[in-house]
Amino acid sequence: MSFIGKYYGKADAKNRVFLPAQFRKILLQTAQDEDIQLVVRKDIFENCLVIYPMEQWELEIGKLRAGLNRFDSAKQMVYRKMVSEAVCVTPDANGRILIPKQLLESIGVSDGILFVGMEQTIEMWAAASEASVDEMFMSDEDFAESVRKLMLE
Repeated sequence: MSFIGKYYGKADAKNRVFLPAQFRKILLQTAQDEDIQLVVRKDIFENCLVIYPMEQWELEIGKLRAGLNRFDSAKQMVYRKMVSEAVCVTPDANGRILIPKQLLESIGVSDGILFVGMEQTIEMWAAASEASVDEMFMSDEDFAESVRKLMLE
């Protein structure tokens, strides 16, 4: 499963969002049963939502749980926050998912949405204008320099 690219969309009045057709196609190809289960939660570091296919969510939550001691209250709180702020959603027959209003508000969605494929997950950003989208990504020059440095390490 490899989600790549960026696509624009909008939430309707009922907070339903169409998953981009390219992403729906990937989900349908990898679905093991009729219902595609997704998990949505606010990103830990960025002001966006992350959409996980259930299989990927289970892998990531398993890694987190493996690194935490259930008898350490601070670590238990990290796990609790991670799972309690996640929501399971299932796309309808038209490819829409219902995103809870508080999640959309938490990232400032008022008009447009930008979906960004991040290989195993999909990010969902508020995108009011092309200028706001440009601010979410590094410049071409910074990107080129960062890649150069990474490849030399």
